Amino acid sequence: MFKSLLTLAAVCATTVVSASPVTVKRDDFGLEWISKDSSLPKVVLYNTGGTIVSTSNYSTIDNVNYGSGPRVLPEYLLGNYSVILDKAQIAIVDMSKAGGSSNLNSTLYFNVSRAANEHLCSEGSDIDGAVMFHGTNTEEDTFFGVDLTLNCSKPFVATGAMRPESYISNDGPSNFYQAVAVAADPKARDRGALVVFNDRISSAFYTIKTNGNTPDTFKALEQGNLGACLGGQPYWFFESSYPVARYHFDLSGMESGEDLPHVVVLFGSQGFDTSLMYAAVANGAKGIVIMGAGAGQLSTAAVAAAGELKSQGVPVVASLRPVTGASPPKPFEQNYISSGYMQAGKARIQLQLCLATGMGWEGCRDVFEKDMREVIYNDATSYYFS
Repeated sequence: MFKSLLTLAAVCATTVVSASPVTVKRDDFGLEWISKDSSLPKVVLYNTGGTIVSTSNYSTIDNVNYGSGPRVLPEYLLGNYSVILDKAQIAIVDMSKAGGSSNLNSTLYFNVSRAANEHLCSEGSDIDGAVMFHGTNTEEDTFFGVDLTLNCSKPFVATGAMRPESYISNDGPSNFYQAVAVAADPKARDRGALVVFNDRISSAFYTIKTNGNTPDTFKALEQGNLGACLGGQPYWFFESSYPVARYHFDLSGMESGEDLPHVVVLFGSQGFDTSLMYAAVANGAKGIVIMGAGAGQLSTAAVAAAGELKSQGVPVVASLRPVTGASPPKPFEQNYISSGYMQAGKARIQLQLCLATGMGWEGCRDVFEKDMREVIYNDATSYYFS
């Protein structure tokens, strides 16, 4: 099996294997479009790697120790599952690096966002949407970062796999097909970035990884799905709308490859050691997210430390430890910022973007708290119950 896999992967480095005639054309962006039909929608694929292009040297039932086998190319998937080219023309942008997604940092979502803004949002662009392959361990960091920085209504769809390509019942090809079908669908516009896994379509703003092993893992537990894929085709439950509290950050003034401000996440357990907060700042952190107990509750000592860091211009954001729910703002002014419905990972990304775009402490607080404060206290600037 693996010998044939290696052979086909090598072949697909230069060509696409398909039962139907395939053409390759270059456009003004320098993208090469793989196509059966030039009238089909154009979908650009950002390949950052991950399980979807991984294999195992051990077994066809190995879904835990894979990654040791040869990586397949997206061209291999298009060749083996050429039905994908019945939905769209595909251009591939390789952004993959050695190592799993746990080794990635904010530079990746910055670079993916810059590419997507150029390809999708440039005036006169005829590209209909984008799909991103990504390792699932940190995929929500990247798709959330792109969601908050994409400056047009075209669909950006994140997908991947929980089982490697070498697995006996892999999920990658189905996810790939469905992601392309969603990205090519005009009804996918004006919703923000989307996540397509396991027949479900959900909002990148709310979606988190809920299970470390099973294909049915990416979910918006409280907010629900936006649609489902039936027969591979997207069926939308709702008309187009953007998530409440979704903020847009403009990174166009930053240089490619520039690092975003360093933000660390700390676990707010019993006996939380506040020296970790000071140590993080001493090591270069410009912001801190603490997974507070319950609905983002911080210890008295942590609140005091947050006040000292606030005076230095270093924001502390309190997120929640449970898998779902919210960390709502208090009815009085705090030394820290409440994350609302954002889990710690997403709160970290948003705080990075707040700092990268020059917002001060109060500006960061408003981005996180304004919408929820307005609902709870009937005034986005009020710190007291009416």
